[in-house]
Amino acid sequence: MIDKTVLVNYCELIDEISDIEARISKLSEDIKRLKKRIADIENGDFVVDKVKGGEGGWQGYIIEGVPVPEYEKCKTVLLTKKCHIENEYALLADRKLELSSERTGVQRFICGIKNPATRRIVTFRCMDGMKWSQVAKSMGNGYTEESVRQAFGRFLRKEFGEK
Repeated sequence: MIDKTVLVNYCELIDEISDIEARISKLSEDIKRLKKRIADIENGDFVVDKVKGGEGGWQGYIIEGVPVPEYEKCKTVLLTKKCHIENEYALLADRKLELSSERTGVQRFICGIKNPATRRIVTFRCMDGMKWSQVAKSMGNGYTEESVRQAFGRFLRKEFGEK
């Protein structure tokens, strides 16, 4: 059995799932980017620098190499960040699964409403997020904003036992 709040907030539930999917996608890209940077460092991402020295201090030299302290610090920071991102990714994936389950429950509940007119009103209002005027227009002739709102209210009182 679903809860009235879940039914009434169905559109927000769908929006939250979309938000989570977007965040998961961004985190996936961040993880890929960090993995590539770590691989670059491990494969000898060299630093090149020009210095002056020698007799009189005017001769130019080019120095190449891996700055070990910077390498270790950078790798540690990247691995820590990658770990945090992967944890957030896992939490978001779990939350998306929970929300998807709620969404399926709401859809089954609405499909199980016996009265077709009530089912349509609930579908238009909860699943499509329509305003009462839009619901009345979608229902067709003989329906007004007030009549669909009252039918919805009667359904909620009957189904969820509220006044």
